[in-house]
Amino acid sequence: MKLSTLLVTFFILVLVELTCLHYLGVFQVKPDLFLLFVFISALFFPLRWSISMAVLAGIFKDALGMGSFGINIVLFSLWSILIKEICHEISIDDNLTRMLFIFVIALVHNIINGLVAVYLGSFIPLGIFLRIVLLGSLYTALLLPLILKLTKANIYD
Repeated sequence: MKLSTLLVTFFILVLVELTCLHYLGVFQVKPDLFLLFVFISALFFPLRWSISMAVLAGIFKDALGMGSFGINIVLFSLWSILIKEICHEISIDDNLTRMLFIFVIALVHNIINGLVAVYLGSFIPLGIFLRIVLLGSLYTALLLPLILKLTKANIYD
C-alpha cells in the first residue's frame, strides 16, 4: 500500500465517521474506524509511519470526540507499537486472524476508554458499557475485511 493511498483512506474514513456512520450503528453502537486505520497502517507500514498515522488518527478522534483529550493519541500509538511487535512474532496473513486480533484490541481499547471516562467522573450504566464494549468491538472486527477489500488493489504495490 502506498502512503498516498493510506492518507486518502484515512480522509475517507474521517468523512464516513463524521457524516453517515451514525446511520449504520447497531443499537446505537458504531465501529471504530480510526482504530481500524491504525491497525491497517501498523500491518502494512514501517513503525515510524504507523506511529505517525496513529498520532494523526488519535488527534482527529480526540478533537472530534466527547472523551478526554489525549487518551486516543496515547492508546493508538501504543496499539501501533504492539501490533508491529506481535506481527514480528506471529504471522497475521489471513483475514480471520486479523479480525480476531482487531477484536481483542478494540475490546481492550473500549474497556480502557470506558474506565477512563468513569475515573474522570462520567456515569456509564453497566448495560450500556457492556453493549459499547462488546458490540463496538465486534462491529469493528467485522468491518475490517470490507476496508481491506476496498484498499486491496493497492496493498501489495
